[in-house]
Amino acid sequence: MNKKEYEAKRAQLLAEMKAAIEAEDAVKADAVNKEVLALDEKFQALATAQANFAALNGTQVPAAPAVPVVLNQAPIAPVADKKAEEEKLYTNAFAHFMMGVKMSAEEQNIFSARNATSTVKENHVVVPATLKQGIWHEMEELHPIIAALARTNIHGDVDILMETSVGNAAAWYDEDAVTAEKVTNTKITLKGCELAKAIQVSWKLKKMAVDEFLAYVASRIADKMANALAAGLVTGDGVGNGTTDKPEPLGVITKLEAESDTPQVSTYTAANGIKYGDLTGLMAKIKSGYTGKAKFYANAACIWNRLANILDADNRPIFIPDATQGGVGRIFGIIVEEEDAIPDHAVLLANMADGYAFNVNEDITMYQEDHVLARTTDYMGYALVDGQPLTTKAFAYLKKSA
Repeated sequence: MNKKEYEAKRAQLLAEMKAAIEAEDAVKADAVNKEVLALDEKFQALATAQANFAALNGTQVPAAPAVPVVLNQAPIAPVADKKAEEEKLYTNAFAHFMMGVKMSAEEQNIFSARNATSTVKENHVVVPATLKQGIWHEMEELHPIIAALARTNIHGDVDILMETSVGNAAAWYDEDAVTAEKVTNTKITLKGCELAKAIQVSWKLKKMAVDEFLAYVASRIADKMANALAAGLVTGDGVGNGTTDKPEPLGVITKLEAESDTPQVSTYTAANGIKYGDLTGLMAKIKSGYTGKAKFYANAACIWNRLANILDADNRPIFIPDATQGGVGRIFGIIVEEEDAIPDHAVLLANMADGYAFNVNEDITMYQEDHVLARTTDYMGYALVDGQPLTTKAFAYLKKSA
């Protein structure tokens, strides 16, 4: 590569980098920047090698072509991820707003832009994406039944059509025969149930550093929202079905116990306790296509006082403590999760990913309200969510008889 070829290639790369910057394509610009630096390094190495060869060979050669002056300047800085910088700036602005700390002019600009369509005057502000993700992650850590959901984020009511076939789906027919299967469509509608939980913080506590303050608020809000959501997923009454008519998700157990003859529910007596056959009976109730992602859910007392002590016919425990695949152990190769939302003395075998529809109508936002005399501030996490079982065949429930 001679000097002319080098300069032409370098000019081409710089033009590409300029175009990427103008298009706000940070990834492309950074990649081209690295190509320019690699080209410069290669050309400098070739020039140095040529000069060294001439010195060793004792021949006179023209002076090595000089690398353009730009190489003597500081290397071109990688183009920063603009979105990441904006998110960090907004996170700081959000924290300062929540803490009652004056924002910088730059923070005020991005805060106003992000909340232009919100009602900041009513103390409702958009939560930074990283903080929202942190709250959801902590909710999933606290309640594994939440982590198992296949969550969608669709605004407004969501209609889900489900096909039901009556007849022998595996039957074959003659050419002129009329098929016996009847297919009907049913519909469930997911609405927006208010998931709202509040905490109270003293003004003295608001003096902590930004990162610590956000982590503290996120952790406490996540704890309360997770408890309410998990309870809704398991035993919620649904929209308009409960005695108090409060909108909440329709719980799996609620759905199973409302079925005629409750085919997916079985019981055991207190005198006998949970036996090996009770758990194999649960496995038999799950439709085969749903067992792959199914898990056993029970609270800590039930797991360690009952399930961990069940023996097979050879007096070997069927519960294998093992946290490497998630959960606290395995039964029949299926993960056992410690879930506080499950009623006492009960076990739920559930495929939440495939058997339960869950939608976030409005993602987590935050409200705040100051109490001057008490020198405290209320913070409330607020979201609109809803969920319903898609089919009862993805679930089986074992409980102690009355």
